[in-house]
Amino acid sequence: MEGIVFALILVVLFAANVPVALTLTAATVGFILVGSDFPLEIVPQRMWGGVKSTVLSAIPMYILAAILMNNMGVTERIFRFAHALVGHLRGGLYYVNVLGSVIFAGMSGSNTADVAGLGRIEIRAMIDAGYNRAYSAAITAASSIIGPIIPPSIILVVYAQLANVSTGQLFLAGILPGFVMALCLAAIIFVIVRTRDIAGVPLQRATLRELLVSARDGFFALMAPAIIVGGMTLGIVTPSEAGVLAVFYSLLLGLIYRSLSVEVVVRSLREAAFFTGAIMLVIAASGAFGWAVNIMEVPETIGTAIQAITTNKWAALALINIGLLLLGALEAGSAALIIVAPVLIYLGDLYGIDPVHLGIITAINLTLGSMTPPVALSLFISAQIAEVPMRRAVYAAIPFFLALVSSLMIVTYVPDFSLALPHWLMGGGR
Repeated sequence: MEGIVFALILVVLFAANVPVALTLTAATVGFILVGSDFPLEIVPQRMWGGVKSTVLSAIPMYILAAILMNNMGVTERIFRFAHALVGHLRGGLYYVNVLGSVIFAGMSGSNTADVAGLGRIEIRAMIDAGYNRAYSAAITAASSIIGPIIPPSIILVVYAQLANVSTGQLFLAGILPGFVMALCLAAIIFVIVRTRDIAGVPLQRATLRELLVSARDGFFALMAPAIIVGGMTLGIVTPSEAGVLAVFYSLLLGLIYRSLSVEVVVRSLREAAFFTGAIMLVIAASGAFGWAVNIMEVPETIGTAIQAITTNKWAALALINIGLLLLGALEAGSAALIIVAPVLIYLGDLYGIDPVHLGIITAINLTLGSMTPPVALSLFISAQIAEVPMRRAVYAAIPFFLALVSSLMIVTYVPDFSLALPHWLMGGGR
């Protein structure tokens, strides 16, 4: 009976668009009140247990670093450098969009930060150059998916906490898959701009001097990913300390580029506090929710059901991908991860899937939900910026979505893309 009440509360509250943290907490309380011998005091205890890990201290730091860089104009320098490199190609601003997201991914760890900051600059430039508005919005949303895969990454920090996996190994594991995603997007852009009239007139190739000037102007911004990821790889800083380093480096960039002010810092702190509070509240609720799910043996039940379908690891991965893609379309990244984490961890152990590999697969799947209805948060933001109807943006996003799904298949069935760097640099992987 308690299981039915638990599921019913989840479905009804999600359908009513109740905030995720309240939904998870209400479902857990319903489980306890109906047929359970556990005291209600266990809910706040488990919620505190969900957030007390030092690993999670990295989240507010990465959020603040990304917001500072957006507010101080660092993203504009990244755009100018990418523009000088590939802006002259046919459909060049589409390639600029992807390259800019790859660079900014090494600073932000959030796809929404990418869309709201760098994406705003990219879409404005594409529209001014005569590019199709719907495709401009679509490629911006698609390229932003790279953000949470290339380190640092908020969703990978959350997964590391839930699955008790090394954050450093996960960060290294995301580098090659991020580049695979970028290459798949570049390949579909190459095809589309030659079959559809969606790009403006090719821009003039940047001279060597212009390229060097853009590299010089953006040098310190371009060094940020190397400093953050390199510091973790060399063992100089932990992932949490790297978050603090990212914030200090962001402030240093503000001083170098003379864009730092008290007003910018205060505004950035306020935005980061709201964003962090929302994420941490969901993570706290997940502590109690995960406990209830395990008490009801939900992972074991789902694992038994999947084993009844197949005992093959690779077939099970296909089913996991399908389930995660559907879940990601219904609920945003980190929140969806928290809901499904207990089941994923159990299935990983059951089928012998490397937890680092599974973490990257999960992150890609759930982040893809940012461009698939009904949630489609990244696509919604980019469509708003481009001033294009959501329906047209969704249609334009289809080829880019398929390109990203292709990259997901490559990462899923060629584990070395995820495991080679952790194994080589940190001794991770099986």
